[in-house]
Amino acid sequence: MIGPTDWFDTPKSILLAALRVLRWLAMDLLIQTVGWSIGWFVLRVLTLGRCPGERLGGVDEAAPGTAFVVEVVGLGVLAVGIWGLAGALP
Repeated sequence: MIGPTDWFDTPKSILLAALRVLRWLAMDLLIQTVGWSIGWFVLRVLTLGRCPGERLGGVDEAAPGTAFVVEVVGLGVLAVGIWGLAGALP
C-alpha cells in the first residue's frame, strides 16, 4: 500500500538526482574543461612551454596536484578577466 510519505519521497528523490547531475555537469564543465584549458594556456605562456607537461586535453592523465594548480590558475585568470571587463578594476 502506498503511504503518505511515498508521495513526498519520489519527487524528492527525482529532484535530488537532477541536482546531482547539475552539480556533476558544473564541476566537469566549468572546473575541469574551462579551468584546465585557460590555466594550461596561461602556464604554457608563462613558463615558455615547459609546464604543464600534459597536452591541452590531458586533464585526465595529469597528477591530481598538477590538475588542481592548473585549474585554479585558469579559474583565477577567468575571474580577473571577467572582473576587468565588468569595469570593476580601478
